[in-house]
Amino acid sequence: MELNIRTNGVKVTEGMREFIDKRMSKLDRLADNVVDAQLELKTETTRTGAETSTAQITLKTRKNVVRAEAESPEVAKAIDMAIDKLVAQVRKVNDRKIKRGGKPINELVADLPMESEVVEEAATEEMNELLGQISRTKTFRMDPMGVETAIEQMELVGHDFFFFKNAEDETFTVLYRRKDGSYGLLAPD
Repeated sequence: MELNIRTNGVKVTEGMREFIDKRMSKLDRLADNVVDAQLELKTETTRTGAETSTAQITLKTRKNVVRAEAESPEVAKAIDMAIDKLVAQVRKVNDRKIKRGGKPINELVADLPMESEVVEEAATEEMNELLGQISRTKTFRMDPMGVETAIEQMELVGHDFFFFKNAEDETFTVLYRRKDGSYGLLAPD
């Protein structure tokens, strides 16, 4: 699997690259049909003056997007923790397939977006001032999917909300997790 690494405030040494490749090799046998694999590393200084490193790994297959994120004072430890989380999520996806007799997650998985996600980070400082606190804009192709598939995708990426095109009525809908653990939908009238 070809892993693309983006950094912000972190220098990736040859030894670190070997460590990452060795740890990611565990995913080679677990994840099928990987289309894209990205690792984002960043180091920030907190208000107390301590540095914290964040590692975010996104794995895209033809049918799923799996994301894991971890923070630690040490870059290598953050990477290690993020990979462990990602392995657990990939196993969770594979277990769902096995429980359903090897079939894709709910027959609607074929409707998942390929998420040819185009991250546009070329916004100028002037635009950022005009837009306020928007620091990143993502655009992606959106194919219709069912609510169950949207819930599964939201859980895989680890977010509290998910924006999708509902297959039932072709409307753009927001799925969100409520405080009591249930789910809610926001849809236009």
